[in-house]
Order: sequence, then structure tokens, then C-alpha cells
Amino acid sequence: MMAGEMRKILINYYPNKKSWFECFGKELRYAYRASLSIIFHGRIKRVLAYPHLPGSKAIIFKLVNHSKWVLTNNPRKKAIFAIAWEDASVRSVPAILKEKSKIIKVLNMHNNNILKTYIEEYFYEAFGYRTRIDPQLFKGIAVCKSEYNATHSGTIVECPVDEVQKDCIYQILIDNRNEEDLFEDIRVPIIGKIIPYVYIKLKEESARFETRAQKVLLEEVDKYISAEEKANILKFTASIGLDFGEIDVMRNRNDGKLYIVDVNNTPYGPPANLAEKDAKKAIEIQAKNLVALLK
Repeated sequence: MMAGEMRKILINYYPNKKSWFECFGKELRYAYRASLSIIFHGRIKRVLAYPHLPGSKAIIFKLVNHSKWVLTNNPRKKAIFAIAWEDASVRSVPAILKEKSKIIKVLNMHNNNILKTYIEEYFYEAFGYRTRIDPQLFKGIAVCKSEYNATHSGTIVECPVDEVQKDCIYQILIDNRNEEDLFEDIRVPIIGKIIPYVYIKLKEESARFETRAQKVLLEEVDKYISAEEKANILKFTASIGLDFGEIDVMRNRNDGKLYIVDVNNTPYGPPANLAEKDAKKAIEIQAKNLVALLK
């Protein structure tokens, strides 16, 4: 992964396509954060994100900064814990992380496949029902989505279809409208066996399958997810090896059931259009839970 694709500047590794100017700026930021870590902790507390270094929009970046730690993707540097960080729907486990797991906690080391057809099987195992349908046998309205993470694609189709789209999954069309006729997505952060809160993303019909919502709320878990559903979600995340990340779920008002529709193991956040005070609160809560996970 590193050889030929990444180059070391001073401490960390960066993609060859990034300019020297941009990389050097990131190295200065690393030095500044390392200095803060020494001031607050008496030493540099590093978090190894490997093989890629998370950007400033990533939630792990914000949690690390909040805790006065510093991110590195240099495996030679001593770290308090590590996280597998590669923006890919399917990835392999780097040998370096396997070695690191013998001495420090490595998050998401076994979460290496988040293709929608893959997570669908584990969703069925945990919940006992499916979203996926056979588009050439099913009769009625369905949705066709890309297999891959972060494409935010979704096309409503009439089944049965004559031709099945390649690298796509066909699912039931979930009616997740609320009383105000807005489409309601439930984004669920995962930190070990903790679901600290949920984001409620409210969308107009024109943005139904897009990631950006017109309004986002920070809410308590129990308001939207039952104790049994919470247990099933944690069963699901354990089975796919997701220690840290976010999942997208929807409540189907036609049958009242909760459906897992997506998994993200390199999440950005908090979501756009969340009130500033709630975004700050979300970071504080997640940072506290991340510290607890490491104990």
C-alpha cells in the first residue's frame, strides 16, 4: 500500500498526488498537535490511523483533537491505539496492524467488507428479515443502489426488471416518511458496544437518497430504537467487526420494522446542518466513550 503510492515527508505518509506544500502544512499541524499533547499529557499521545491519514472532516480527527492526542500513519511511532483507516468498500488487513494488535488495541481490524450485499447477510442474521429482493422475480416498486459505500445513489424501479444492473443491490423501498412528510434517516454512531446517541436526518423527497439533509437533530437512542433493536444492532456490528463507525438505519412505516441500509467505517461528521451546540456536544460524548473503550 505504502510503496509507490505514498511518500513520507517528515513524520507521516501522504499520497503522491498531494502537493509538497499541502503535505508540509499537514506536518506543521502535526507538530502543533504534538506540542499540545505534551502540554496536556506530559508526553505525545499518538493514534495510529493506517494506512491512510484521516482528513479534518473525519470524525476520528475531531475526537483525537478533542482529547489532545495526535494522528499519525507512521507505524514506527509509538501509539496508544490504532484504527484501520482506508476509504474502500473492500480492503485487506495490513500485516502491520496484525502486529500492532499484539501490543495495542486496533479498531476495525476485522471490518474489511462493507459492500451492501455483504452487510445484508449479517443484517438478516441479526434481525431475521431482509431488505434485498430478486428484481427479476419481485413484483412492485423497489430501489436500486450501488454496492459501494459513499455513492449516495438510489433509483426507484418497477420490478420485475428485464436487465439487472451490475454492481448494484435491489432492495425493498422503505417508506421512512414522518408525520411532517419528510424522509427520516437514522444515523447510528458505534463505539465498541456503545450507541451514544442518534442523528435524525430529515430530507425532502428530492434529496431522499442523498447524504445531505435539510435538517439534522441530535437525539437519545431510546426515543427511536427499542432495547431489542439496539441489541440486534450491536450483534450486527460485532459480526462484521465494526468497532468504530456509523450505520444508517430506517424505520419502515409500512411494517414498523427497523432496517440497516449502510455501514461507514471511515465516517465524516458530525453531519452538516446539525446545530453548532449539538455538534460540539456530539464530539464531547463520542470522545468520552472512545476513551472508555480503550480502558
